[in-house]
Amino acid sequence: MDVRHRSGKTDAAAEEPRRKEEKTDGTSISRRKLLVSAGMAGAAALLSGAVGGANGLVRQPVGSSVYGGVDGEGAATDGLAAADCVVAVTVAELRAMTAPGLDTVYLITDKGQEGHFAYDPNDTTSADNTGTVLLTASGARFKRMLESPYWSVKWFGAKGDGSTDDTAAIQKAIDTASAFGGGTAFFPEGTYIVAPSGGFKINLRSNVDLLGEGAGTIIKVKNNAGDYGMIFGSSNSGVPLQNVRISNLRIDQNPQNNLTCNIDPNRTNDSNYWQFVVALYNYENIVIDNVAFDPTCGVNTITLNNEQGKKATITNCRFHFVKANGHPEYDNSAVYLNGQNHTVSNCLFYAAPGQKARGAIETHGGQSVVSNNVSDGYYTGVNVQANGASTAHADITVTGNTFSNANQGIQLWPMNANPLKNVTISGNTIHLANTVHLRNTTTGISSAGGPAETGAFENITITGNTIVFQEELAYRSSLNESAYGIGLVKENDVTNVVISGNMIRNAPVSGIRIGSNSKAGASRNIQITGNAIINAGHYPSPSELYRCGILLRSTVSGAVVSGNFVSDTFDNAQGLFSIRVNDFDGTFINVSVTNNFIAAKQGGLWFSVSPSVTTDPPPVKASATSPPASGTYIQGEIVMYTGLSVTSGQSPAGFKVTATGTAGTLVGVTATGSIQTPTITVNDSSQLKPEQWIRIQTGNQLRRIVRISGNQVRLNANLTVDVPTASPVSFAAPTFVPFGTVGKLPGIANTSGSTLGQLENEVNLMKQLMRDYGIMT
Repeated sequence: MDVRHRSGKTDAAAEEPRRKEEKTDGTSISRRKLLVSAGMAGAAALLSGAVGGANGLVRQPVGSSVYGGVDGEGAATDGLAAADCVVAVTVAELRAMTAPGLDTVYLITDKGQEGHFAYDPNDTTSADNTGTVLLTASGARFKRMLESPYWSVKWFGAKGDGSTDDTAAIQKAIDTASAFGGGTAFFPEGTYIVAPSGGFKINLRSNVDLLGEGAGTIIKVKNNAGDYGMIFGSSNSGVPLQNVRISNLRIDQNPQNNLTCNIDPNRTNDSNYWQFVVALYNYENIVIDNVAFDPTCGVNTITLNNEQGKKATITNCRFHFVKANGHPEYDNSAVYLNGQNHTVSNCLFYAAPGQKARGAIETHGGQSVVSNNVSDGYYTGVNVQANGASTAHADITVTGNTFSNANQGIQLWPMNANPLKNVTISGNTIHLANTVHLRNTTTGISSAGGPAETGAFENITITGNTIVFQEELAYRSSLNESAYGIGLVKENDVTNVVISGNMIRNAPVSGIRIGSNSKAGASRNIQITGNAIINAGHYPSPSELYRCGILLRSTVSGAVVSGNFVSDTFDNAQGLFSIRVNDFDGTFINVSVTNNFIAAKQGGLWFSVSPSVTTDPPPVKASATSPPASGTYIQGEIVMYTGLSVTSGQSPAGFKVTATGTAGTLVGVTATGSIQTPTITVNDSSQLKPEQWIRIQTGNQLRRIVRISGNQVRLNANLTVDVPTASPVSFAAPTFVPFGTVGKLPGIANTSGSTLGQLENEVNLMKQLMRDYGIMT
């Protein structure tokens, strides 16, 4: 022992044995060297911790029962503190011992299992677990002296060499930490092979975390593991798994080398093929942070699925999906959460084209936040769904995410008859690439679900999102009207919806759409304001009714459509309707469509709004000719005469339009077209503008111009007579009724003394005035 006097000088008699001890063959070292070899944390453990207990990890307060006493000079007299040396041995050498030293600490030198062990003479029952308890040939139990509540999986025999099956060792580490009351199963850098199979998995334990050293720590499924349900789960779903954190490592499901598996959604007799990574069916306070799931391949990567589950946090993780062997269209989601109080944030999801990665995130239930995530190549960024219980927990926020090369950005689902309530979707950026995925629908933010999902949508706020589609200019039979930017289009009731401040570009069919195809379901209290919708309806869908910037259908009670900007920037206009709220599409009560700005580069975008809808009052127009000689006029409009040529008392002040039409003359314009089609081809479109009313001589067909694309003119209705050869086209004139007069007729102030001729002239002026006002003919 190295014993120093209080003066600080070393006792020479004590120094010599110490020097001799240090000159041994290296199998033993002094207590001083023990403290140095243990480091600061190890020294603290040796000086303030103790060995004992069935787990080999129980700490006790410093006391003479453990450490013994000290003599008058401060030297230890008995117990661990009086150990004279540390003996360096291997695990095998320690197990082979027949006479353990009571006053000796043994330093295990096996790589990965390093640590200090001490003999516990009071334990005669603990099993050898390789990590914290070692049993010798003589039956003695040696216990690891633990510096902190971290259990390295290598202590328990895990090799991390990329070839050894480390499954059992990992489970031992978790179980040992659990038996001690909690702690961390630690994975030093290395590649740990695991072998899940069928229902066999690694069981997580409450209060036991899994911690790696970052990207260099890899947990990898063995080659040709075959079918398995999950890698990590819980042994008892009847009891919540609580307080578990998995962090700082990578999990490799190795799908490219598992050709013996078969993910088959048609297999109903068991679920031991789903290939989950983490699956919990009863949980509370689960955190998964800074984990790379690369590659991942299962039906879910993470599934935490219990309506009563609480507090799940997935942050800073990376998911790289690679399709596994099996059904070519199996459904999958990287993160599937069902319960209460969820957070998924700052995660990255990506998949190469052709991998058919379905959903990045699916969240059910409430008080859920999905924020600042990025996905690339997944069909859907987020599925938002109510849970199966009729609870008040349906508050879900999806904000600040970026979803690129997707097919559908964010989908909203009720659950059976349970409504989806209190959802806020804001500040997301969605880029849709359906020309890559070629699916039969593509949407930015939309309702979803089958016939069984009959629950309402209530209190939905969609603001400040950017949604950009790839252009789809070529028709294909598999894509019809289900291609829109923002919409709630199921046959469900919709209440209290705000769609405001969004930018939607290149929506193939509709920009914003409320109401179902079948006109079922009622919508109440809808606000669509301040959105920018560019090039909606450019896809040549045969269902032209849906090719709109903004479309309302079904029964709508209480709606405001205001302050929106709807435009078509194509050289030849491709869109059809700007705003459509037409009686053909439903019933509209207390609906207003006002103060919207509509523009098209060449002209067009049909404003088709029911007379029952409140719109902007017709503008007061002006004309320098009497009656107006050019321009299109709508029934009910007022046209003020501004010309300077006035016959006092006779020229009208203005005109009331009593029949819609276009004034003026077309010169040399002819058209051809086919019966039952809404387009004609003209020889000269320079004299034509949208909204004009024309008459095609063949068949005397009266039509309104909706859109002009080059020399192709879109009409408001199909031709009823075939026009195979060039037919003259003229304007269909409006009808005007004049009102008021400018100035007054001059009269004779005093007729006394007038000649007969003067009196006759005055009477004639009065008769003319009476005729002008319709008093006499």
